[in-house]
Amino acid sequence: MGKTNIKAFAANLLRRKIVFTLVAVVALAVIVCVVINRTKNVESKASIVTVASLQKIVNVSELSTFTAVYNGVAKVYDSEDPQEVRYYVSYDAKVNAGIDMEKTSISIDEEKKIINIQLPEVYITDITVQASSMDFIFMDEDDNTNTVVAEAYKYCEEDVRAEADTKIEIKDLARQNAINIFTALTKPFVEQLDVEYTLVIQ
Repeated sequence: MGKTNIKAFAANLLRRKIVFTLVAVVALAVIVCVVINRTKNVESKASIVTVASLQKIVNVSELSTFTAVYNGVAKVYDSEDPQEVRYYVSYDAKVNAGIDMEKTSISIDEEKKIINIQLPEVYITDITVQASSMDFIFMDEDDNTNTVVAEAYKYCEEDVRAEADTKIEIKDLARQNAINIFTALTKPFVEQLDVEYTLVIQ
């Protein structure tokens, strides 16, 4: 293997980046259907909004609200010599971020007619490395074995997770999408019951 190829491959480490792809996690049509179906189970003629009625609407455990497409390069070191690189592996991965809906806090200020929905902290909900995208450069061809893909896969996962945790944009966009989704789910229901309420989601 030529040194030029190795240097060119390794140079990708300086250019690696996350390409953000905003995805329609909950399509508008789906949101409308969910609201309609769930409000059927709540007394439609009620004049007071309750925490329990709002919790029924948002009754799902986990919500992924943003997907980032990541192109990275992982370095795999020798277990006996941590300074020696055995091989480089480039890969594509998808990173999903979202919230734990069960940790959402809902409160109602009856006097001021304000509904407060406090969303929990955004976290990385799932990481998927596309094994078919993995491409290797070996320092020693003896490492090019039948099991190298399985071994490298975990290093790619660790690499993208470490990178994703440092990207504030992922969690910021996931949080904004979560706010938009909660608004679409709860606002029509609140307005149907009592237009005097102000909905605050943060």
